[in-house]
Amino acid sequence: MNTYEYTREDLIEENISSSKVLVNTIALRRTISDVLTLLLSANDNAAIDNALLSILRFFEVERVYIGIFDETCSVVDFTHEVTSDGIISMREDILRQLTDEDIPWWIEQIKTGKDIIIFDTAKMPEEAATEQHMLKLQEVLSLLALPVSSAGKICGFIGLDSVRRHRTWNALDIENLRILADIVSIAIEREHDKHVMEHSANLMLKSEVKFRIIFEKLPWGVELYDADGTMLDLNDADLEIFGTTRENVIGVNMFQNPNIPEWVNQKLKKGEDVTFTLDYNFHIVREEGYYPTSIEDETKHLLVKGVALKDIQNKIFGYLYIVFDNSEDHHKTEQIEYNLIKLRTAVDTGESFIWEYDTAKQTFSVDLSLNKNIDKNSALSYLKKHQPRTLEDFISTLHPDDIDKIYNRKLKRLMNGEIDSYIAIYRRILGGKQFWLNSNVRAYKFNEDGTPSKIISYTSNITEQREKENELIRVKEADKLKSAFLANMSHEIRTPLNAIVGFSDIVAETSDEEERKEYLEIIHKNNDLLLHLIDDILDFSRIESGTFDYHITETDIKEICGEVFLASSLKMKPGVTLVFDKDLPSIRLKTDPQRIMQVVSNFVNNAIKFTEEGSITISYKKEGNNLRVSVQDTGIGISEKDRSRIFERFIKINEFKQGTGLGLTISKTIIENLQGTIGVDSVQGSGSTFWFTLPLTF
Repeated sequence: MNTYEYTREDLIEENISSSKVLVNTIALRRTISDVLTLLLSANDNAAIDNALLSILRFFEVERVYIGIFDETCSVVDFTHEVTSDGIISMREDILRQLTDEDIPWWIEQIKTGKDIIIFDTAKMPEEAATEQHMLKLQEVLSLLALPVSSAGKICGFIGLDSVRRHRTWNALDIENLRILADIVSIAIEREHDKHVMEHSANLMLKSEVKFRIIFEKLPWGVELYDADGTMLDLNDADLEIFGTTRENVIGVNMFQNPNIPEWVNQKLKKGEDVTFTLDYNFHIVREEGYYPTSIEDETKHLLVKGVALKDIQNKIFGYLYIVFDNSEDHHKTEQIEYNLIKLRTAVDTGESFIWEYDTAKQTFSVDLSLNKNIDKNSALSYLKKHQPRTLEDFISTLHPDDIDKIYNRKLKRLMNGEIDSYIAIYRRILGGKQFWLNSNVRAYKFNEDGTPSKIISYTSNITEQREKENELIRVKEADKLKSAFLANMSHEIRTPLNAIVGFSDIVAETSDEEERKEYLEIIHKNNDLLLHLIDDILDFSRIESGTFDYHITETDIKEICGEVFLASSLKMKPGVTLVFDKDLPSIRLKTDPQRIMQVVSNFVNNAIKFTEEGSITISYKKEGNNLRVSVQDTGIGISEKDRSRIFERFIKINEFKQGTGLGLTISKTIIENLQGTIGVDSVQGSGSTFWFTLPLTF
């Protein structure tokens, strides 16, 4: 898979998964830090309750509690409990001094070191009927309870109650609670020890060393210092982070660490806790001989929390550093940001965007977060304000000619699980404007039946590219037509010239007056044809060079049509009648009379060529604020395919009829420059009607 494909789809799914893990890790770290700070910075009963509140918020449950066994492990007392707002506590009513006869199943589970994991209290085992009734009184839907140990012996449990929703506890939930339960167990033991220990700084510090037992289980570094900042102990995770041994660092002074900012030292000396990020430079450590280290990397990216340990007189008796190695996450974040920059560059440079379809919710969403200068791009600007929300919205924007190709043969098959991806070029109508788009669409999440639950698309706006391609095709086609035109024109000019030259020689040699008259008529006819050919070529050349001029004056359309009628009457074939109603009313308008006469003459001449019998009718009428002029014939008519291109340049529908094929193109240019419209209505075999309209208020 190349980089372009990876950044387009796979990166998004990987980023989402990585983000969830990072969020959980960061939240757990914050909770551990808060719990440690609460338990180490206070010595009253409220410290544990406040720590439980941090745990309640972390797991998003409604009740957290601690149950402690008596010495015989036959009686349990709920010594601590916290609840969320709106949840009634029943600790004093039903949860004090419960015996193994009151809750036999529960006590047996905890005593034997088993976790109590209940997804639905309505489905508890029969032997837990008593406990089930008690939980029902408290409206508990799901719960998780883990044994708590002290000095290697189970002394009670810590539990989570979910009241408002059912919970499916996973391995991560259980492991997170186990870590927090171990910390709380030390605090419980410490609370008990307070009543039997002397209240001196040294003994209190000795009590704090007990935390090393649990810290060894943590994947994060922990360092313990005395009041002077001398290191007393640290855990194995900390040794691994800093690449050293316990012998090398015991006794170093925290306030002499060259990597710690001075402001951190000052805050801790004042008894203030501090959390900070630290780019830990091992080169400085080696250079200043702070301690020996085996770390070859020059820098690690750490998250550090410093805690000042105080006795009940609020006097500092030591310090605690909690160290999180964020180097891997830092590099992953940098890589993610780098990949996102590449993706953003690809998306933004190519005027592209990403959309997603949720098949379960049946909703579309367009992600424009990677795009810049959205307002300068008409397609993105429209999508920002009018995002398709449903499948029907999306289909409604497809070009009618592309609906079957995109929806029926592509997207529907993808939603049914028949294919897992497709690439398509198609058109969408956005804000009344047509856009050409290139989409790479694929499923990236699946249901149990194999159908996709999520569909994602990387879509590029290729309108400009497509228009350039179409223009290139038109240019190439025009070149072909010009070549054909030149070849045809040489033939068209040669034909009347040959007639003029040939019959001129015959006229000079014949003495018969009737023959001379007939030959002269042929010569005059071919002279007119040659002049008409040259006029068309000159007019087209002026159009191409932009020098085709117009002279607007007030004129009467009746006079123009009358002149064309008189001039064309002599050209009619036997059996064909030219019709013009001289009683039509005069209609005056501002236009170029010579150009309008040229167009009407072109229509009549064209009709003469293709009409062998019947009539050709010149007419006009007023339609609203427009004038409509038409020339109707009873000739051979025009096929539907030819009607669509008859006004294009160099087009000749019938190669057997004389003419350059420029007359109708010139007529179209004239009418459109005079703010009018031009067209033809025809049925093959039943004649044609060429028409144009002009505004009466020019």
